[in-house]
Amino acid sequence: MDLQLERPLPTPSELTAPFWAAAREHRLVRPVCDDCTRSFFTPQLICPHCLGEKWSYQTSTGRGSIYSSTIVHRPPSPALPAPYELAIVDIDEGWQLLTNIVTTEGTPTPIGTRVEVAWVEIDENWTFPAFHAIDTEDLPR
Repeated sequence: MDLQLERPLPTPSELTAPFWAAAREHRLVRPVCDDCTRSFFTPQLICPHCLGEKWSYQTSTGRGSIYSSTIVHRPPSPALPAPYELAIVDIDEGWQLLTNIVTTEGTPTPIGTRVEVAWVEIDENWTFPAFHAIDTEDLPR
C-alpha cells in the first residue's frame, strides 16, 4: 500500500488571511503600526512595540539578510521532504521572518548573506514565501 501524505498547510485567520492572499499574488507584506510606524511579524491584535491597536499590511521589498540558518534533516511531518534549509531573515524594513532558503547547497547559508524573496507554488490555493541568496554586486546602489 502506497500512503500519500498531504503537506501541512496554514489555517488562515482574520489576521493572517491578507498575508496569504498577498502571497498568492507574489507580494510579501507585513503589519506596520499606524502609531509608531514599526514593522512586526507575526500579525497580532496590537503592536508589540507600542501596544497601538491600529496597523495595516504594507508591501515589503522582500530583501534582507540571514540572521540564523540551519539544515533540517528530520522534518516535523513525513510530508515535508528533507533535507531543507530553515532560516530567520532580517528583512530590511525592520522585521524578521522564519522561512525556507531555496538555494541551499547542503550547508546553512552564512549569517549576513543578502537574500530576497522567491515564491514556492504549493498548489492552486497556496503560495509560500521563501528566500534565495542574491549577489549584492547586482543590486542598484
